[in-house]
Amino acid sequence: MRGVIIYRSTYGSTKQYAEWIHEETGFPLFDSRDRSIPWDVDTVVIGCPVIAFKPALNGWIQKHWDKLNGKRVLLFTTSGADPAKQPVRDLVEKALPDRAKRGVRVFPLAGRFDFAKATRTHKIMLRLAAFLLRSEAIKHQIRNPVDGVSRANLRDLLTAIKR
Repeated sequence: MRGVIIYRSTYGSTKQYAEWIHEETGFPLFDSRDRSIPWDVDTVVIGCPVIAFKPALNGWIQKHWDKLNGKRVLLFTTSGADPAKQPVRDLVEKALPDRAKRGVRVFPLAGRFDFAKATRTHKIMLRLAAFLLRSEAIKHQIRNPVDGVSRANLRDLLTAIKR
């Protein structure tokens, strides 16, 4: 089996998971902006954060679907939201481009988020969302850093890769 890992990371959790997957599988790692990604593989593992309730690489998946179609595509997402408590998988699957919905298997993973380290844009978006939605959960996330990144979170994804 030949594969590749393609990722985009904002705060480091996606990159950390991608590196651990690389260690376990030997698949080469590529940032999604890299133009030298090899497409002659059987399995493509894609990793990205969830931003505004959709995968950050949604447009990238759409743009490259002709290269992904027919391959085994596994998408792992990271977010500060606990995937066990929130319907992250449902949100991600709904947000995927229509032609990719059946061809991509989604694995939501716990990520990390520290409001103090967020970009100015993310800070503004979160404050606005907390205000408009009157969301105590978002306010809590602003006040309390989250770090759910753990190698153990990869168990189901690694099992799927090795099948």
